[in-house]
Amino acid sequence: MAVNHPVPGALDAGGPQEPLACGRDAAFVWDRAAEGTPPDEHERGCPHCTAAYADARGLDSLVHRMAAEEIEPPPSLMDRVMGSVLSELRPYDVITLESPHGPNRLGRPAAAAVLRSVVDRMDGLRARSCRIEQVVDSYDADVAITVTARFGVDLASVTARVRQMVMAAGEQALGVPVRRVDIEVVDVYEDGWT
Repeated sequence: MAVNHPVPGALDAGGPQEPLACGRDAAFVWDRAAEGTPPDEHERGCPHCTAAYADARGLDSLVHRMAAEEIEPPPSLMDRVMGSVLSELRPYDVITLESPHGPNRLGRPAAAAVLRSVVDRMDGLRARSCRIEQVVDSYDADVAITVTARFGVDLASVTARVRQMVMAAGEQALGVPVRRVDIEVVDVYEDGWT
Protein backbone atom coordinates (compact mmCIF):
# COMPACT_ATOMS: atom_id res chain seq x y z
CA MET A 1 0.00 0.00 0.00
CA ALA A 2 1.34 3.41 -0.95
CA VAL A 3 1.83 5.99 1.78
CA ASN A 4 0.31 9.37 1.16
CA HIS A 5 2.80 12.10 2.03
CA PRO A 6 1.63 15.71 2.27
CA VAL A 7 2.38 17.69 -0.86
CA PRO A 8 3.02 21.44 -0.59
CA GLY A 9 0.09 23.43 -1.94
CA ALA A 10 -2.40 20.57 -1.52
CA LEU A 11 -5.86 21.45 -0.29
CA ASP A 12 -6.32 20.75 3.42
CA ALA A 13 -9.99 20.17 4.22
CA GLY A 14 -9.52 19.84 7.96
CA GLY A 15 -7.57 16.61 8.25
CA PRO A 16 -5.96 13.75 6.37
CA GLN A 17 -7.35 13.19 2.89
CA GLU A 18 -8.11 9.80 1.46
CA PRO A 19 -5.57 9.09 -1.29
CA LEU A 20 -6.56 7.97 -4.75
CA ALA A 21 -6.21 4.23 -5.50
CA CYS A 22 -2.74 4.93 -6.91
CA GLY A 23 -1.63 6.52 -3.60
CA ARG A 24 -1.53 10.12 -4.86
CA ASP A 25 -3.28 12.82 -2.82
CA ALA A 26 -6.56 13.69 -4.61
CA ALA A 27 -6.43 17.27 -3.27
CA PHE A 28 -2.99 17.74 -4.85
CA VAL A 29 -4.33 16.62 -8.25
CA TRP A 30 -7.38 18.90 -7.88
CA ASP A 31 -5.21 21.88 -6.89
CA ARG A 32 -2.99 21.40 -9.94
CA ALA A 33 -6.04 21.15 -12.20
CA ALA A 34 -7.60 24.29 -10.67
CA GLU A 35 -4.35 26.21 -11.19
CA GLY A 36 -4.24 25.07 -14.81
CA THR A 37 -0.93 23.21 -14.30
CA PRO A 38 -0.60 20.48 -16.92
CA PRO A 39 -0.67 16.90 -15.60
CA ASP A 40 2.74 15.47 -14.75
CA GLU A 41 4.04 12.17 -16.14
CA HIS A 42 2.34 10.07 -13.44
CA GLU A 43 -1.00 11.88 -13.82
CA ARG A 44 -0.97 11.42 -17.60
CA GLY A 45 -0.46 7.63 -17.31
CA CYS A 46 -2.63 6.95 -14.22
CA PRO A 47 -6.36 6.37 -14.84
CA HIS A 48 -7.21 7.49 -11.26
CA CYS A 49 -5.29 10.76 -11.53
CA THR A 50 -6.57 11.36 -15.06
CA ALA A 51 -10.18 10.97 -13.85
CA ALA A 52 -9.62 13.24 -10.80
CA TYR A 53 -7.89 15.85 -12.99
CA ALA A 54 -10.74 15.75 -15.55
CA ASP A 55 -13.36 16.03 -12.78
CA ALA A 56 -11.61 19.05 -11.29
CA ARG A 57 -11.26 20.78 -14.67
CA GLY A 58 -14.90 20.04 -15.54
CA LEU A 59 -16.14 21.37 -12.22
CA ASP A 60 -13.95 24.46 -12.50
CA SER A 61 -15.28 25.13 -15.99
CA LEU A 62 -18.88 24.68 -14.86
CA VAL A 63 -18.45 27.00 -11.86
CA HIS A 64 -16.88 29.73 -14.00
CA ARG A 65 -19.58 29.38 -16.66
CA MET A 66 -22.36 29.62 -14.05
CA ALA A 67 -20.70 32.61 -12.39
CA ALA A 68 -20.58 34.44 -15.72
CA GLU A 69 -24.27 33.87 -16.50
CA GLU A 70 -26.65 36.81 -16.14
CA ILE A 71 -29.34 36.06 -13.61
CA GLU A 72 -32.80 37.31 -14.47
CA PRO A 73 -35.12 37.06 -11.47
CA PRO A 74 -38.69 36.02 -12.21
CA PRO A 75 -41.11 38.95 -12.59
CA SER A 76 -43.07 37.82 -9.53
CA LEU A 77 -40.04 38.02 -7.20
CA MET A 78 -40.53 41.69 -6.28
CA ASP A 79 -44.24 41.13 -5.57
CA ARG A 80 -43.44 38.15 -3.33
CA VAL A 81 -40.76 40.06 -1.40
CA MET A 82 -42.98 43.11 -0.92
CA GLY A 83 -45.90 40.88 0.12
CA SER A 84 -43.73 39.31 2.83
CA VAL A 85 -42.56 42.71 4.04
CA LEU A 86 -46.06 44.16 4.13
CA SER A 87 -47.49 41.12 5.93
CA GLU A 88 -45.01 41.76 8.74
CA LEU A 89 -46.25 45.35 8.99
CA ARG A 90 -49.93 44.41 9.29
CA PRO A 91 -51.35 44.31 12.82
CA TYR A 92 -51.43 40.90 14.41
CA ASP A 93 -54.63 39.05 15.21
CA VAL A 94 -55.83 41.14 18.17
CA ILE A 95 -58.77 41.80 20.46
CA THR A 96 -59.57 45.42 21.28
CA LEU A 97 -59.89 46.19 24.98
CA GLU A 98 -61.69 49.14 26.51
CA SER A 99 -59.62 51.34 28.82
CA PRO A 100 -59.85 54.82 30.35
CA HIS A 101 -56.89 55.84 28.17
CA GLY A 102 -58.43 54.68 24.90
CA PRO A 103 -58.61 51.30 23.19
CA ASN A 104 -55.82 48.78 23.82
CA ARG A 105 -55.02 45.61 21.94
CA LEU A 106 -54.36 42.08 23.16
CA GLY A 107 -53.08 39.28 20.96
CA ARG A 108 -55.85 36.78 20.33
CA PRO A 109 -53.52 33.74 20.76
CA ALA A 110 -52.39 35.09 24.16
CA ALA A 111 -55.99 35.64 25.27
CA ALA A 112 -56.96 32.13 24.14
CA ALA A 113 -54.00 30.67 26.08
CA VAL A 114 -55.24 32.35 29.27
CA LEU A 115 -58.73 30.89 28.85
CA ARG A 116 -57.37 27.42 28.02
CA SER A 117 -55.23 27.47 31.19
CA VAL A 118 -58.34 28.26 33.27
CA VAL A 119 -60.00 25.12 31.91
CA ASP A 120 -56.85 23.01 32.36
CA ARG A 121 -56.80 23.85 36.09
CA MET A 122 -60.30 22.46 36.52
CA ASP A 123 -60.67 18.88 37.74
CA GLY A 124 -61.86 16.46 35.07
CA LEU A 125 -61.23 18.60 31.97
CA ARG A 126 -58.44 19.49 29.57
CA ALA A 127 -58.73 22.28 27.00
CA ARG A 128 -58.02 21.39 23.40
CA SER A 129 -58.64 24.66 21.56
CA CYS A 130 -60.09 28.08 22.16
CA ARG A 131 -61.36 30.62 19.63
CA ILE A 132 -62.30 34.15 20.62
CA GLU A 133 -64.41 36.29 18.29
CA GLN A 134 -65.01 39.91 19.19
CA VAL A 135 -68.51 41.20 18.59
CA VAL A 136 -68.60 43.88 15.87
CA ASP A 137 -68.74 47.45 17.24
CA SER A 138 -68.40 46.19 20.80
CA TYR A 139 -65.75 45.14 23.29
CA ASP A 140 -67.73 41.96 24.06
CA ALA A 141 -66.53 38.59 22.83
CA ASP A 142 -67.91 35.16 22.05
CA VAL A 143 -65.75 32.17 22.99
CA ALA A 144 -65.79 28.69 21.45
CA ILE A 145 -63.76 26.14 23.37
CA THR A 146 -63.21 22.43 22.81
CA VAL A 147 -62.41 20.18 25.77
CA THR A 148 -61.57 16.62 26.67
CA ALA A 149 -63.45 15.27 29.70
CA ARG A 150 -62.40 12.59 32.17
CA PHE A 151 -64.50 9.45 31.83
CA GLY A 152 -67.34 9.47 34.37
CA VAL A 153 -67.62 13.22 35.07
CA ASP A 154 -71.03 14.86 34.96
CA LEU A 155 -70.76 16.70 31.64
CA ALA A 156 -73.68 19.06 32.32
CA SER A 157 -72.10 20.14 35.60
CA VAL A 158 -68.51 20.56 34.37
CA THR A 159 -69.51 22.40 31.21
CA ALA A 160 -71.61 24.80 33.30
CA ARG A 161 -68.52 25.39 35.49
CA VAL A 162 -66.38 25.93 32.38
CA ARG A 163 -68.84 28.53 31.12
CA GLN A 164 -68.76 30.40 34.46
CA MET A 165 -64.95 30.21 34.76
CA VAL A 166 -64.32 31.39 31.19
CA MET A 167 -66.75 34.31 31.59
CA ALA A 168 -65.10 35.34 34.87
CA ALA A 169 -61.55 34.97 33.48
CA GLY A 170 -62.46 36.95 30.37
CA GLU A 171 -63.76 39.83 32.46
CA GLN A 172 -61.25 39.75 35.33
CA ALA A 173 -58.00 38.52 33.76
CA LEU A 174 -58.35 39.89 30.25
CA GLY A 175 -60.77 42.80 30.59
CA VAL A 176 -62.96 41.30 27.86
CA PRO A 177 -66.67 40.91 28.65
CA VAL A 178 -67.56 37.40 27.44
CA ARG A 179 -71.09 37.36 26.09
CA ARG A 180 -71.35 33.68 25.15
CA VAL A 181 -69.29 30.50 25.69
CA ASP A 182 -69.83 27.54 23.36
CA ILE A 183 -68.29 24.31 24.69
CA GLU A 184 -67.74 21.18 22.66
CA VAL A 185 -66.56 17.96 24.33
CA VAL A 186 -64.45 16.28 21.67
CA ASP A 187 -62.90 13.37 23.57
CA VAL A 188 -62.94 11.42 26.83
CA TYR A 189 -59.92 10.25 28.83
CA GLU A 190 -59.35 7.93 31.79
CA ASP A 191 -57.45 8.65 35.00
CA GLY A 192 -53.70 8.51 34.48
CA TRP A 193 -53.91 10.36 31.17
CA THR A 194 -51.56 13.30 30.94
